[in-house]
Amino acid sequence: MKVIIQLANVLAIATLAFSQTYETTISRRERNLDHWDADTLAAYLGLDPDTAKPLDGDNYVGIDAGIMFYAQWCSNCHKFAGTWDAIAQIVHAGTTEGNLIMALFNCELNQQHTKLCDAAGVTHYPTIMYVGAGTYHDIDPISKKIVGDKAAGPYGASKLPRTVKFQGNLNVGDSVLDWIKAMQGLSTWHKWNHMEGGWLKGVRTLFKNPFGKKKRDISSNNALPVGIPSSGMKSTGSSSSGATSTYALEKTLKEKEQTLDVVKKQLEDSKLASNHAGYLIESFLFPAKSNTTDGEYIDIFSELTKTESWDAPADGKSGVSDEIILKSCFIDLTLDYCTRFSTKATNDYLDSLEGLGNDEYPSFAQMEKELRSQVEEAEPYCTLFSTCYDKQFSVDTEGCRPATCPLKNEAACRYLSACMSDSIRDEYKEALKKAEVVEESSNAATEKTKK
Repeated sequence: MKVIIQLANVLAIATLAFSQTYETTISRRERNLDHWDADTLAAYLGLDPDTAKPLDGDNYVGIDAGIMFYAQWCSNCHKFAGTWDAIAQIVHAGTTEGNLIMALFNCELNQQHTKLCDAAGVTHYPTIMYVGAGTYHDIDPISKKIVGDKAAGPYGASKLPRTVKFQGNLNVGDSVLDWIKAMQGLSTWHKWNHMEGGWLKGVRTLFKNPFGKKKRDISSNNALPVGIPSSGMKSTGSSSSGATSTYALEKTLKEKEQTLDVVKKQLEDSKLASNHAGYLIESFLFPAKSNTTDGEYIDIFSELTKTESWDAPADGKSGVSDEIILKSCFIDLTLDYCTRFSTKATNDYLDSLEGLGNDEYPSFAQMEKELRSQVEEAEPYCTLFSTCYDKQFSVDTEGCRPATCPLKNEAACRYLSACMSDSIRDEYKEALKKAEVVEESSNAATEKTKK
């Protein structure tokens, strides 16, 4: 189990430098991890999504959840993400077999997210919280009077009913996994005694299936719902059940409409991606040439130097010039190649470790060091690229402006030359114009709000 979690961490760290972060305001599932929007978190915690105030009644949605609260700037969050993903796979999160949702929630995506995290009592990143069926007594009354909420542990006591925070060492993945299982067991115990017919029903269930495991039905869809379950936001309190049920229907309708918009956008993006892939293949097979170029294709690095495009601004506020188009295309294709290369190098390295026993397996630090060394030796410019990008390819940053293509893979240099293709340049020109319009609209909206 430790090996699985170590591998997940290595893969996460190896690709982090070359990966782009994609955020969304709609809940989605990737493998066994759910990325939650504000409405989904509010439903599971029993909060009003707009005001972040607790709703009346017991608003348990019928499914337990483990939640990792994070912020994009938090390096510890990125380090722990691989462990959280590995645990989600081990417990079969997101399936009826696991009967558990493992979720990620970005507390600083927008003001609504921040408000909900404050209501949940999140004070550190990452914070791990479990949401179950019953109350978790994470602190006794006497200790609370003497020490306060810190008596529950370094992360403080939970502020909401049915929630409890993990107070242990996040560097020990096995302890987090054991804690998740223990909290799920306590939640199940509460359901047996209070929500599903009492103790006798639980006893009958045990006799039918003494080890509590469900047979996996691979012939049918065993996925748990993404986002707010159909039973979500239904209160057991008689005074508010009708109102919250209507609220749930409205939220479900809104979610479906948003999903439809996402599908339409994905269809449009798929068409654009298909066209883009076709242009890249064509430009690779039939690269652009010039009368002053001796080789089979134009070296993009030489062209960046000749046209002084290294100094082109990347803030999208200076119009759409040929230099900005060239630099933007260069950045995208180089990032794409380096991401593919680092992923392949990681997978090849992990494959080479197959068959090793726990005693022979290198430590996490050794694996990370070895992998970084292999990538740096094979494609040194890829290891330098993220630093160059952060420094905006400043002339003062050594190695960021090579005169010719520094990539050791000749095919990669040819791939980057696609930026000299007219069809590719036209694509980037249109994309940059759209980005400029969005930027202007956003600025106008901001100025209007200030007034």
